[in-house]
Amino acid sequence: MTHRRFCTRLGLRSFSGLILSLALLLNGCRSTSSTPPPAEALATRAGADPANAVETYLEQYQPGPLPRLFQTTRIYDRNGVLLAELMNEGLRRWVAIDQVSPHLINATISTEDATFYANSGIDPLRIARAALRTVQDGQITSGASTITMQLARNLFMGPEQRYDQSVDRKLLEAGLAQELTQLYSKGELLEMYLNLLNYGNLAYGPEAAAQLYFGKSAADLTLAEASLLAGIPQQPANLDPYRNIEATKRRQRIVLDLMVRHNYLTAAAADAAFAEPLNFQERHPLAPNLAPHFVQYVIETLDHQFGAGYTRRAGLNIYTTLDLRMQKLAQQLVARKVAEFKEPYDLSNAALVAMRPNSGEILAMVGSADFTDPAIAGQVNVALSLRQPGSAIKPVLYATALDENLISPATVLWDTPVTYTVGVDQSYAPINYDGQFHGPVTVRTALANSYNVPTVKLLDSLGVERMLAGARAMGLHTLVQPAGWYGLSLTLGGGEVTLLDLATAFHTLASGGQNWPATPLLSLTDSQARPLYVEAQAAPVQAIKAETAFLVTDILSDNLARTPAFGSASPLAISRPAAVKTGTTTDWRDNWTVGYTRYLVAGVWAGNSDGHPMQHTSGVTGAAPIWHDFMEMVLGDPELLAMLGASTDVAAWEFPAPATVERLPVCPPSVQCRSEGEYFTEAWLDATGRDDVLADSVAEVKAAPVYVRQGESGRQVGFCTLDEALPRTVLRMPTQQVGLAAGPGPASVVATAGETSSDIVPVAFMTATVSSEVSVTTTLTAPQLQTIAWTLQHASALNLGACDKLKEVVTQALQLGPPAADGSLQVLVDLAAANRPDLPPLAGDGAVDIAQISNAVDIGAGVMGGSYMLAGPIVHDNDCPGQYIMGRILNREGAPVAGVHVKMRDQWGNEANAVSKSGAVDYGMFDFPIPSGAPNELWVTVLDGAGNAASAPFRIPHRMEEAGDASCHHIVLQGR
Repeated sequence: MTHRRFCTRLGLRSFSGLILSLALLLNGCRSTSSTPPPAEALATRAGADPANAVETYLEQYQPGPLPRLFQTTRIYDRNGVLLAELMNEGLRRWVAIDQVSPHLINATISTEDATFYANSGIDPLRIARAALRTVQDGQITSGASTITMQLARNLFMGPEQRYDQSVDRKLLEAGLAQELTQLYSKGELLEMYLNLLNYGNLAYGPEAAAQLYFGKSAADLTLAEASLLAGIPQQPANLDPYRNIEATKRRQRIVLDLMVRHNYLTAAAADAAFAEPLNFQERHPLAPNLAPHFVQYVIETLDHQFGAGYTRRAGLNIYTTLDLRMQKLAQQLVARKVAEFKEPYDLSNAALVAMRPNSGEILAMVGSADFTDPAIAGQVNVALSLRQPGSAIKPVLYATALDENLISPATVLWDTPVTYTVGVDQSYAPINYDGQFHGPVTVRTALANSYNVPTVKLLDSLGVERMLAGARAMGLHTLVQPAGWYGLSLTLGGGEVTLLDLATAFHTLASGGQNWPATPLLSLTDSQARPLYVEAQAAPVQAIKAETAFLVTDILSDNLARTPAFGSASPLAISRPAAVKTGTTTDWRDNWTVGYTRYLVAGVWAGNSDGHPMQHTSGVTGAAPIWHDFMEMVLGDPELLAMLGASTDVAAWEFPAPATVERLPVCPPSVQCRSEGEYFTEAWLDATGRDDVLADSVAEVKAAPVYVRQGESGRQVGFCTLDEALPRTVLRMPTQQVGLAAGPGPASVVATAGETSSDIVPVAFMTATVSSEVSVTTTLTAPQLQTIAWTLQHASALNLGACDKLKEVVTQALQLGPPAADGSLQVLVDLAAANRPDLPPLAGDGAVDIAQISNAVDIGAGVMGGSYMLAGPIVHDNDCPGQYIMGRILNREGAPVAGVHVKMRDQWGNEANAVSKSGAVDYGMFDFPIPSGAPNELWVTVLDGAGNAASAPFRIPHRMEEAGDASCHHIVLQGR
């Protein structure tokens, strides 16, 4: 509306308008300012309620950040306990007019606008008096502003215009006040006015003032308190009860007298109110921040949705997921433990995050040991800071590989030396934390004991890109770099993550494979407790299968499996089943422990904010004690357990196996397994078959035992394949591809800058005869030869390849491995034991140095004279009375020999002895009656005069396999 239109409307509307018009005419009724009015007119209401109307007007006409109507935001824990109050410019809590004491309303009207309920936005008499005074003085010296005019001034006029004493501004103010009166009720106008008033000491509105000065709500103000507050807005800087109580009381007297004048009080009531003692609160403008790092995280989370700075100004009631009891427990524990570890470990800081499984709710967040300590950068929230996780990230790799059905918990990984080519002229050889290699280990053992070398080999097989995809799906969103940036060090902590992200990934495991994004929010309301929209927490995503989450959980909660590395009584063991993993970075810069029960997830980081190394402390000594004590303190608090919904039944804390996994009593040879059997998923059983669940790691081959003699000691180190030997279950030769992807592997890989690959340049060939029908030619790689070299120094059931190629393979392997301490390493193949089902721990007299083995190996070849071998195939028929083994002994020339002792043993351990006969008809013959008609394995061995074996045991199947239903078996043995 133009200046001229306001002059016209005011001049025609009332007598007061006429008086004002006269005054304006005396002053020229012309604009003295170049600033135009803020709006043409107020056509409709600006909001459904007074608070929204004020915000709408302020956004249109006042500069500044949003929301323009700043209010104090309050943040509560999940139980409604106040955590913090937030403000920028000042304190304000908007209250409806019916929530304000009538005493304050009456005092304000008496003081500011006695005709408020009757006037149309302007007071004709006050305007007339002001106009006459203006005529007398020659300038505007009296305001004549009503409550509504003051409201219009605050809503529609900027700071440069608001205190301008020109006629233009008065004219505009009066016109806007009349427009507001037409659009809003008196109660709404009064609500707007009161909530915008400055009551001093950064308190705006009656609620903030009542709380600040008297510690009560605006509705509960007494007459004495209300009359004092009503006088402050005239001069809030000077009328300060804390600094100038005398001036404030004088103003209170004026307010009370005005209330008497306008018939709101009797003089006696006014005097009594003035004399009443006032109990002022201590000057605490804000409630103490009880969880500073978490509160700031909440602010940042909401600002991300609403805009920077919005949360502090919006007057929100934010109900969070945090449990203050648990938060205080965590804060005190972290501070205490850091103080305890500072001297021995040079450890000055720690952080802790706790979450509720199957929800993503953050229950506790401690960002540092002391928020107020600048020496440790205490205000930096380490729970949200990027740090290297060390081995704490390993479960993510194993979960990804298990989820893709690449491995099972029983898959054998080889913890043996390996060197990778990285870029150009660079290499990477991972080592374990204990500096040792542990040979063939199951996935369970490798993960539980946090062995680095087999883990790196697994990542090399899976691929960095696939691990990154799995990590991000589980919640590790801070791994933002491409795969080539990380390389194989990713699984040892080569990529930076936050504690909150890592805890979220473990929360995925604890939640049956569902990734629930971490959230600090339960609900959100405005200052009048009306629900507000907030971005909904993203729906959980099935990041990994439930059975995968269970398998990883089962491994991480297996205290016996991790005992070799951590001991049986480490801080990782608590009074309830818990899956947990530690991490330690290079030079002891970061310690981690993250773990969970069925009802609680917790992660701990410990270290120094500036990253300087600690004194030789690992995740299990630096972070794990904090994790352990926190978990036990929660477990010992009935209120916290009730909040978690935790069962009082100890059995309910066990991690239940899904219906899609099955435990089978199997174990690869020569490795440590869990005594109760291992778990396998339906997908794994479908891929391998129930009877071949170890197919990715073991094979059934005909093989002879290989031994090493070293000084006075000896050991079995594996097997070599041989057609004439018994079938045995042996460990497969490891390849670059592990698990169900295992195969002979590529012959070579070209490594380029930024990429990592194992050194698999072919160095040897061998022919591994895995059966009498199939012969597989394999290219041995440097890692395979390193595995063989390790095996020769230790013991395993590794398939070393064909016996007739063993010399070549061993020679090249020993060039890559450590030399024998005494230089006396001798590799032997025990041909005499090749057909023995129960192998001796040491090589016997039938052992032959690999240098003596030719390309045409036969049982007994190279064995001393007097040894015997099959002169022909074993024949099965029914051509004898009853059930018998019918045999004959021949010398080297093929003539029958009498007096040779022969032993028979069945599969149950029963033995019988015979001697080759000397009769004319049966010279050189022997026989054994078979007492049972049931299927049976029978073993025949030639003995020397001292009763020692002079041949390998020869296996004879009875009523089984190629023997069919035959009752009689014919065998001819010839000396060599």
